[in-house]
This record gives sequence, structure tokens and C-alpha cells, in this order.
Amino acid sequence: MSQDPADHEGVHAAVQAYVSAVSVADPKAVRAAFRPDAHMWGYLGEEFVSAPIEAFCEVVAADTDSAQWSRDYTYAIRSVEISGEVAVAVLDEFGYQGHDFTNHFSLVRQDGEWRIAGKTFFRRDAAAGAEPQG
Repeated sequence: MSQDPADHEGVHAAVQAYVSAVSVADPKAVRAAFRPDAHMWGYLGEEFVSAPIEAFCEVVAADTDSAQWSRDYTYAIRSVEISGEVAVAVLDEFGYQGHDFTNHFSLVRQDGEWRIAGKTFFRRDAAAGAEPQG
């Protein structure tokens, strides 16, 4: 496991790029945070989602109310673990499009750049009885 501060800064920067992109509903910036072959899996309430990351970019592009929810949006990078050229990071989001999420990112460093290779997520507020987003 890497203890190199530069490695941790690189992973944090990649996750921060994701946060910055989704908080302003910028699908182009979301694409840049992910590898082009990235995939996502997770749960919106009881609905299981499995899709290429482009499907998430479409959700971001369709967000016409980002100014409405983004003022209450907060996040925390809960953990980062790095092994060589791969890493995992856990991101908690509060108020993303009005919902709370936990995201587990797998990241890969290629040509010196950290990018998200996969996203698994769980909408936490759905477990408390909220209607699934769809």
C-alpha cells in the first residue's frame, strides 16, 4: 500500500474532479474523470443499475436543476487505499440531486494520470423509505 503523499493527492484530485463535475452538471467533465471504458453498478432504492459510465453522463446532462440542489450538496472522501498503479476510494455525497449516496471508486493510474475505472454506489436515503429515483 502506497504511503507516498503524491499518490494520495493524485487519487484525491481524481475524486475531486468527479465531485466538481457532478456539482455543476457538466457531463464533459464527468467523462474526463472516468476512463472511457468505465462502468457503474449500484442501487437506486431497490432498483439495480448496471451501465457504462456514458449512461451516468446522460443523467448528469439531463440535470436541469443543479443550481437548486447544489447549494446543499456536500461530500467527504472517507478513505483512499493505493496499491501500486491501482486504488480504491470511498466518497460519501449528501444532497446529490436531493439524495445521499455512498460511492466506491476503483481507480487506475495510466501514463501518470489517475482516472476512475469503475463506480459502485448505494443511495442511502432510499434505504430509509425514499422513492427510487428513476
